[in-house]
Amino acid sequence: MIRATFIAVALAASALSSGAQNPTPEPAPVPAPPSPEVKPVQPTPAPKAKRAPLLPKVWRSDLLDLEDRLDALKDMDFDLVTPIPPIPPIPPIEMPDMDFDLAPAALAMDRVWESMPDIDFDFAMPTVPPVPDLPPLPELAPMPEMPPMPEMTPMPEMAPLPPMEPMMAPLGAMELAPIAPAIAFSKDAFARVQGLSPFERQFGGITSNPPESYSQSDPADSLYRLAREALNRGEYRRAAELFGDITQRFPNSAYAADARYWKAFALYRIGGSNDLRTALATLQDTGANYRLASLKTDAPVLATRIRAALAAQGDGDARKALNQAATQPGASCDREDLAVRVEALNSLGQTDPESTTPILARLLARRDDCSATLRRAAVYILGRRTDDEARNLVMGAARNDPDIRVRADALRFLAAMPGDQPVATIEEMARTPGNEQLQRAAIEALGRSDNPRARQSLRNIIERNDIPESLRMTALSSVDAEHTPDNAYIRSIYPKLESPRLKAAAVRAAARIGGNDNDQWLLSIARNQNEPSEVRASALRYAGRSTIPIADLTKMYDVADSRQLREQLIALYSRRDEPQATDKLLEIARNGTDPDMRRYAISALSRKNDPRTKKLLLEIIDK
Repeated sequence: MIRATFIAVALAASALSSGAQNPTPEPAPVPAPPSPEVKPVQPTPAPKAKRAPLLPKVWRSDLLDLEDRLDALKDMDFDLVTPIPPIPPIPPIEMPDMDFDLAPAALAMDRVWESMPDIDFDFAMPTVPPVPDLPPLPELAPMPEMPPMPEMTPMPEMAPLPPMEPMMAPLGAMELAPIAPAIAFSKDAFARVQGLSPFERQFGGITSNPPESYSQSDPADSLYRLAREALNRGEYRRAAELFGDITQRFPNSAYAADARYWKAFALYRIGGSNDLRTALATLQDTGANYRLASLKTDAPVLATRIRAALAAQGDGDARKALNQAATQPGASCDREDLAVRVEALNSLGQTDPESTTPILARLLARRDDCSATLRRAAVYILGRRTDDEARNLVMGAARNDPDIRVRADALRFLAAMPGDQPVATIEEMARTPGNEQLQRAAIEALGRSDNPRARQSLRNIIERNDIPESLRMTALSSVDAEHTPDNAYIRSIYPKLESPRLKAAAVRAAARIGGNDNDQWLLSIARNQNEPSEVRASALRYAGRSTIPIADLTKMYDVADSRQLREQLIALYSRRDEPQATDKLLEIARNGTDPDMRRYAISALSRKNDPRTKKLLLEIIDK
C-alpha cells in the first residue's frame, strides 16, 4: 500500500515537471471499458516527451537523478486493471413443495384482533348541566257549548215528473205490451218456452262489448281506450263523442271503421229520435270494412233495430223500410241477409203485431230450405200470441212444415197456448208413427203443458206397453213437480214397469218431484235386494241428496251385496258432512276386505281434510 502511494506521488511530480518544461502533448486515447466476456485491451502508453534543455549545474545533479527514476517508472508497464474471471453458471434451485393454509378473512381478522392489545380510550367528557324543569302547561279553557241547531224546514213536495218519451229496448229485454186481449199472452206460460227457440239464440244478440285495444302503435289507440271505457261504464253520450273523434281525427286508423259501429251503438242506447237518425247515418257511411268480423253481420242488424225504434216513435220511413226487409223476395241463404230479415220480423212483431200476420203467413207457406230460419222466426212471433189466427198458423206449422226444427218449435209454443185444441194437435203428433224425433218433441211438449188433458195423455203413454220404450222413457223424463201435482203417481206406476231402464227413469222422475214420501220410497228401492243393481244404485244416488239420516245410509253398506251399491254409498259418505260419514269411511279404509273399496274410501277421506286421515295412512304404510 505504501509502495503504491509512493509511485502515485512520483508520477504526479513527473507530470508537473514535464508540463512545465514541454508543450502539452495530445491526450492519450481513453481505453474502452472491459467486457465481462472479452479480455480488456491494454492501453497504449503515452509517447515519451522530449527532454527539456539541461538545467544549470547548480541543481542539475539532483534533478537528473530524479528524472532518471521517473523515466524508469514511465517505462514500466503497470497493468492496474484486473480482469474479472467469468462467473460459473448457477445451478437451478429446486423449491420444495409448500402447502399454504390460508385462513379465511374472518378468521384472519380474528387473529389480528387477538394479537392487538386492549386499547382503552379515555375521553374526558365535560360535565353536562342539569336540564331545568319545564313549566307546567296552562289548563285549557273549556269549550263553549254549541248552540242547538235550528230545526230544518221541511222540503216542499216535488211536482210529478212529466211522462218520459218511450225508449226502444234491446230485443232480448223486450216484452210485448198488451195491445188487445186477443193478442195478449200469458207471461208465465211463455216463460216455460223462453229460450227454446234456436233462431233467437243464433240471431237474438249483437256485439255489444268493444274488444280491448289491438294496435298499440296506432295514433288513435289511447282515444279508443277512453271510448271503450266510457261505453262499458254506460256513459253513452261521451262514448259516442270519443268514437266520433276517432273517425274524424284519424280516418286512416285501424280503429276507424269499427269506431263508426260503436258510435252508432252508443247512440242507439241513448234512444232519442235525433240520436237514432245520427246512428243510422253513421252505419250507412261505414260500409263493410270492419276489422271485427262479427260486425259485418251485426251492423245491418243494428240498423234494423234502429229503424224499429224509429218506427215505434212514429217514423213512417222506418216502418216502410222494415216491411221491405221482412217481405223481400228470394230465398237467400246468406246469414247476414237472414239476420236482417229476422230482426225486421221481430221489430214488426213488437211495433205492429196485427200487420205482420199476412207477412208471417206467407213465410210459413214457403217450403225451401233457406227460408227455414225465417219460418222459425215466424213461429216464435206467432207463438207469443193467443189469438185464433196466430194459433191456427202455429198448429199448421206443427203438422205440415217440412223442417223438423220448425215443427218442434211449433209444438213447444202450442204447449203454452190455452184451450184443448193445441193439446189435441200435440197428441196427434205424438201418435204419428214414422218420425220418432217428432214424437219425442210432442211428448216433451205435453210435459210442459198445464192442461189436465196433456197430463193424462202423458200418463197414457207411460202406461202403454205397445209404445216403444224410448218414447215411454221420454214421457217419464217429462214428468216434473211443476206439472205433476200428484207426487204418488210415479210410486203407483213403478210396479207395472217392465224393464230396468224404465224403472231407472221412474226413479229419476220421483227424485225430480221430491218430497219426504218420495225420498223414503227411493231409500226402500235401494234396500230392496230384488231390484236390479243399477236401479238400486240410481235410487241410492238420488236418495242421498235428500235429508235421509246418515245413520240409515251407514247401515246400508254392511248389507249391500254389490260393488255398484257400495261405490255409490262411499260417494254419498264423501258428500255428507256428518262425523258418522267420516267414521264409516275410516272403517272401510282400515278394515274393508275389498281393496278397490278401500282405495275409494281413502280417496274420499282425502277430500274431507280430516286429521284422522293422516294417521290412518301412516298406519296403512307401516303395516
